[in-house]
Amino acid sequence: MPPLAPSVDSAFSGSQPAAPRQAWWQMAALACLLWAWMSTVANGNLDSQFDMLENYAWSQSFRWGTHKHPPLFAWVVGAWFAVFPQTDWAYRLLSYANVWVALAGVAALGRRLGLGTLAQWGALLLLWSFPYTTLAGKFNANSQLLPLWPWTAALLLASWRASGWRGGCASVLLGLLAAACMLGKYYSGVFLAGLLAPVFLHPQGRRWLLTPRPWLALAVFALALWPHLDWVAQHGWATLAYAADQNGGQTVWRHVLRFALSPLLYWLPAWLALCLAHAAAGRREAGGWRRAAVRAAWQSWRPQGWGDTLFWLAFAPWALTLGFGVAGVAELSIPWAIPIGYAFSLLWLRNLRALDAAALNTALARLQRAWWPALAVALALALGVAAFRALTGQADYYRPSREAAQAIVQDWQARHPGQTLHWAGGEWAENAMLAFYAQPNLHTVPGLPDSLPARLTWPGPWQSLNGLLLCPLGPLSQAPQPAAVPATQCVAQAQAWLAARGQPAAPRVLTAQRHGWAFPRAMPFAYAVFDVPAATPAP
Repeated sequence: MPPLAPSVDSAFSGSQPAAPRQAWWQMAALACLLWAWMSTVANGNLDSQFDMLENYAWSQSFRWGTHKHPPLFAWVVGAWFAVFPQTDWAYRLLSYANVWVALAGVAALGRRLGLGTLAQWGALLLLWSFPYTTLAGKFNANSQLLPLWPWTAALLLASWRASGWRGGCASVLLGLLAAACMLGKYYSGVFLAGLLAPVFLHPQGRRWLLTPRPWLALAVFALALWPHLDWVAQHGWATLAYAADQNGGQTVWRHVLRFALSPLLYWLPAWLALCLAHAAAGRREAGGWRRAAVRAAWQSWRPQGWGDTLFWLAFAPWALTLGFGVAGVAELSIPWAIPIGYAFSLLWLRNLRALDAAALNTALARLQRAWWPALAVALALALGVAAFRALTGQADYYRPSREAAQAIVQDWQARHPGQTLHWAGGEWAENAMLAFYAQPNLHTVPGLPDSLPARLTWPGPWQSLNGLLLCPLGPLSQAPQPAAVPATQCVAQAQAWLAARGQPAAPRVLTAQRHGWAFPRAMPFAYAVFDVPAATPAP
């Protein structure tokens, strides 16, 4: 086989794979809509860790930081629900609109790399991987990076290849998108550091460094990040402290191993489908179809020399993260791998086209014929998962977040006619369900209203406003009496805090449960509610 050129616009012999029969963006949009519906049906609630409710709580007011994460995803959630109703299906729609924008970024990156119609196939193929389907249903700090990274990489190539005002505009956008990556999650620093490899190893990248464009992008990046850094500095470096707490300070080899395998664990269906289809479409060699499949699998990951821009875009985030884990700088979490594979499918397709372009063309045609049947199988699996969760009585599926939120707010209004409930503390971030499902203008605070996280989230005059503390008690076969309320950490903190202020510490216990054909079991959940009336005296 002839040597492969390292150029961004490498020329390939053989036929150009045909474009999808339908416009790729229409196929992707329909698939994303279907995945949004499947995720809503299969899960019953938003997510078990309450990340999405946490996002909504932070979105209630515009701030340049939070006590945990940078603020971009809270801004996105706030903008989304300024237009859409506060429902689970609308939130899932946001999750998969995020995926569609991510796929558009992958297609744009593929075009910048000179991949032709493979750019479209690279976007579509990602919809057979877990980060863009099952895992994408939870919109959080990891999944919001799915669109940011490919669009930033595409703008890097646009900046170094353009000149004049086009190059200047691309550089400004590159700086803004790079800042957005950091405002999404500090982990994006690994991605941005990984961009240095193609810049320094490719001749065009090195020439770009001798122009004003990278420095314009760097200046825009710094200016866009400055308000967040200023906020963090004025608030005790809270966000950076939370990020630092995630570092283990030692090498945890089981976490390193899991992250090392994440490209296969998370992208396995798409990679296997492509490699097996390519092997089946290719010529039979000595050793047969199995040997062809092994060769395709191996070839799909190989670089085309040291200056291979696409390889470094695909490989650098994974390799750098793994290096930090081995060095003990960070205790790796496998969900961090969700955004790293934005260029994987483009790499596979380019390499397999170089291996046998005719076989790739046939393989893609077969995969397109399997597109809608595969989605039908996914739909059947989603319905099966929902049925299994319903019949086995899984608590996360039956948790009555909407019903409980509305019952709690209505109960408070019935007991305090003519008064306004202004804030809700207690169990973070499940307490945000009161605002999301029942009272949108209700401020949600983490834990107790005088805690540091609460002051960073909502520095309002809580002492002069009516509020409550919410402590979920979980599923119960029979609602407990107040004297029998479980001594959870939330309940104990609420009671101690109220007692120190001379306030009644006995909770009001309310129950709620899901109803309808999708919830055949009777599974009541209990919630302890503590009133905090306005003008609570200091201890």
